[in-house]
Amino acid sequence: MKLSSVKIKLLLFFGFITTFVNAQELTLKQAYDLMLSKNGEAKASSFEVKAMEEEHKATKGLRLPTVSVSGTYMHLDDDIKVDLNNERDMVGSLLGISDASVVLGDWNLTLQEKNLGFASADISMPIFAGGKINAANKASEIKLGLTETKHQIKEDELTISLINYFFKLKLAKEAVKLRQDVYDVILLHTNQATKFFENGMIPEVETLNAKVALSNANRELLGAKKDVDLAITAVQNLIGYTNNLSISTSFVEPSIVKSLKEFQDEMLLENKQLKTIEKNHELAEVGVKVEQSDYFPKVGVMGKYILGKENLSLIDTKWFVGVGVEWELFNGFQREHKIQASKYKISQVEEMDRQARLNLATYTEKLYNTMQKQLEQYESLNADEVFANKLKFMRTRAFEEGTGTSLEVVDATLKLSEIKLHKIIALYEYNVAYGELMVLTGKTASFLNQN
Repeated sequence: MKLSSVKIKLLLFFGFITTFVNAQELTLKQAYDLMLSKNGEAKASSFEVKAMEEEHKATKGLRLPTVSVSGTYMHLDDDIKVDLNNERDMVGSLLGISDASVVLGDWNLTLQEKNLGFASADISMPIFAGGKINAANKASEIKLGLTETKHQIKEDELTISLINYFFKLKLAKEAVKLRQDVYDVILLHTNQATKFFENGMIPEVETLNAKVALSNANRELLGAKKDVDLAITAVQNLIGYTNNLSISTSFVEPSIVKSLKEFQDEMLLENKQLKTIEKNHELAEVGVKVEQSDYFPKVGVMGKYILGKENLSLIDTKWFVGVGVEWELFNGFQREHKIQASKYKISQVEEMDRQARLNLATYTEKLYNTMQKQLEQYESLNADEVFANKLKFMRTRAFEEGTGTSLEVVDATLKLSEIKLHKIIALYEYNVAYGELMVLTGKTASFLNQN
């Protein structure tokens, strides 16, 4: 009995834990952390950085010697021979030997047998390459930084999408609450109108107005719930979250914390797109140095050690070392044109930077104006909400006293709900624009901590 009791308690405990985890509310910061660790695009981009890190390490190896082992086995069509028998006969005549072939032997010598082989260990190392090795290492370092910056840009793009999806889910959920409140109010009004009609206090047409409004409110409520389901799916797919999704983030109240000029200055200072262009400019400058290195000689050392040989009698040495120099004096003006092409790339990047700064300043103004517009809308709607609440109260009282119509009550209710919905939309538009502006100016952490 005790063992069964323990099992039941354990099952209840783990069931509680599972329910807690599945129902856990996510903040925007938590969703951001999940996205960076689980989103496929973010992970693919991080692997690109790792690949470039390895390539950078490989480039450093250009300064180090190259060591290799090689082996060769050859089969010639015939032995390599030198026939000196004629010279032997001449020597025999000079020495007075009657039969030189018997006395002096066969002078048909085999210099190299047709089957031969050898194995060797080789080493080579560049000493001077006109600055090309230094330039290659610098270029590799810049490319690594460029890849890291592109990875950060990808994270920023995903973060902007997350902010949009997350607040769209918040908007959809707030809309459901609002539609539910409207439905409940109109349902209450419909029931009240039905009772008034049954008691002969109002004509049937007033109940019909209420029923039509109730049907419309129900349709709007169902549509709003579908919007929530779609918004949840969008967030789940982006952050790789499979549990039941619930969010705890609130809208940031609209306010203008900085001037447009301050935001634009921050954008031009911190924006990662401009940092990418800056690194491309550095890369183009290194490209000029690479092409200029072709004017200088290339110097290297090399060595070989014979590990073993077979039928290679002509080569008796075990090792040798040497220095090699190569200097290309003329190549048909290729170097001059390549250097000029590299300089044009620098000019190209400079023009891209100039235009990018103009575009970013304009885009910053667009986001800033959106924030200002939504702030003005929100403040205006706050005032309108006060009047709409008062109008709804007065229309409801008039209907209850028999001096108003059901249509007037429904109209006042819908006007109030429309104002509330526009307030939520203004909050959504402001938060999305503000969030994007903060991300693009390198203030992602600050914005996430506000939610």
